[in-house]
Amino acid sequence: MGIEDLIPKDKFDDSHIDELNTIDKIEVIPILGTLLGWLKDPNWPVAQALFPVLPRFQFELIDHILEIFHSSDDIWKNEILLLMANFDKENIVILAPEIKRIMTNPTSGERLEGTVDYAKTLLDKFAL
Repeated sequence: MGIEDLIPKDKFDDSHIDELNTIDKIEVIPILGTLLGWLKDPNWPVAQALFPVLPRFQFELIDHILEIFHSSDDIWKNEILLLMANFDKENIVILAPEIKRIMTNPTSGERLEGTVDYAKTLLDKFAL
């Protein structure tokens, strides 16, 4: 089985979630961006299954999260900010400048989708 086999095939496919809990962090790096893509819709069962697993790879996710923060998908940003509530503070500190940008200089979409509130909640939680 290759690493790509761990990628969900559809929104109901949680068949390899347990393997993601045990795989070496280095091995999962090539598919992390794809796995984050499944969080675009929080109503998908696979999103709910991945939510508790992905914080295990929090440092490895930083570059992908920055890409998402620079996208126009504000609902996805909200889900990422919720996911980050389960990160360690040192990784939040790395991403804090962009989270603060969302709070202080949000796009119109970030204002409309409430992303500003998600950012504020996260920064408050970590006292940043």
